[in-house]
Amino acid sequence: MTGEAAMTRDMILTQYRPIRRAIRAILAQAVHACKKADLDRAAKHLGLVDDAQLADDTVFDMLCDVALFEPNQRGRRVFDGFLRDRLATLDPPEQDVARRMGGAFVSIVRVAEWHAQAGLWLEDLLDAGRRLWLLDEGLEASAREGLVIGMRLFEAGPFHAGFGIVVEPREDLVAFCTQATARGAPLPVRHSLAAALYADDIQARSPPVIDEADVPEAIVEAMIRQADPSAGRPVVPARRSRRPHG
Repeated sequence: MTGEAAMTRDMILTQYRPIRRAIRAILAQAVHACKKADLDRAAKHLGLVDDAQLADDTVFDMLCDVALFEPNQRGRRVFDGFLRDRLATLDPPEQDVARRMGGAFVSIVRVAEWHAQAGLWLEDLLDAGRRLWLLDEGLEASAREGLVIGMRLFEAGPFHAGFGIVVEPREDLVAFCTQATARGAPLPVRHSLAAALYADDIQARSPPVIDEADVPEAIVEAMIRQADPSAGRPVVPARRSRRPHG
């Protein structure tokens, strides 16, 4: 790419859309690397306490995202094991995308403006002064200027792409996190920023429950068989959450 200003929208989207397809294919395969212990850990980090919550596609995607990309108690990520053991089974273009996805990060960002050709400019609220060019056709069509969202992003070349679930975080969580990073302090979250963002969203959308439970074995097996954690459905609010489309 000689410069983003020299590229038309069609040129940019022609470069981006295969990446979006690759993300879906990679996540659909990577979730098979999750063991029951990984899913149980993710379920506890998300505060899942009722089997019925697991029937929600949005909650399922959150569960898979945390299980794959957040470190366990030994500091190991399932996705790193997938890259080590299964990368060679992917097509060469998917291998490059998978490596880039391994460097994905979660942040809280604000929609600053629309990019001149395609996508959005985001302000990273946890890294003052940092602007990110995001390609996501669904968010581009549905977002509003000033919208604050939490999401997982990775550098996909000249632009960033996202996956997982996009959520609109509580104002107090945004304030606590931005104040902490401004002081150079750790984020005020128990497990990870992704788990905190997702857990708040799940709690806001779920009825009260009483007893915590592990993910039942039969449900785990059914989820793994049917897994497609990043189905390319349009970005629509799942109460307070959004699914990247692109």
